[in-house]
Amino acid sequence: MRRMPWAMVLWPGLARIYCQGAWQGLVWAVGFATLVNLALVASFVHPGLLPGSLSSLLWLAVAIAWLVGLGRPSACGPDGYRASRLDPDDRRFQAALDHYLRANWFEAEKTLKQLLEEEPRDLDARLMLATLYRHAGRLDEATEELEALRLFEGTRKWDFEIRREWKLVSEARARQAEQTPTPEQDPEGDEGGRPHVGAEASPEEPVRAA
Repeated sequence: MRRMPWAMVLWPGLARIYCQGAWQGLVWAVGFATLVNLALVASFVHPGLLPGSLSSLLWLAVAIAWLVGLGRPSACGPDGYRASRLDPDDRRFQAALDHYLRANWFEAEKTLKQLLEEEPRDLDARLMLATLYRHAGRLDEATEELEALRLFEGTRKWDFEIRREWKLVSEARARQAEQTPTPEQDPEGDEGGRPHVGAEASPEEPVRAA
């Protein structure tokens, strides 16, 4: 499980960018960098650029901005991300749910991906997408979505559904493994996986299940 690097807490704004993808964090980080650079230039590169009192006030502003910025990471979860709340009136989610219930996998996937492009922290949409991939037999993609869910804080109310989905994906993988013939089970292949010379399948001969 990935966690937020502790060093990000030391620079105001970076934690909010990492945790929430918030543009306010970018503004805060860039503004603090500008303030620090201005203070360094005024103090060491061009000492006469500002009067001594203004230079001191500039460093005081840097210290205040840094201390205030230290309080921002409180919005982050222990794993570096906070899940967003689903808007119950979002028509696109309702449309995705309708497509899902009708087994219209393509339309449901398209709608869910549009939702996640706008809000990657939409927990409900991501869990539904993982379930959709499982139903469609795309187990690797289902696993990727479930792994992504581990990065979020706020998944406690969905713990049962997430654990159940992991179990169903594992069972589906086991069934796929049972149905996939090994080289020893393939009657038309030798040890190197190539067909035997002169061996041809009879069209009347039924296919033997693995």
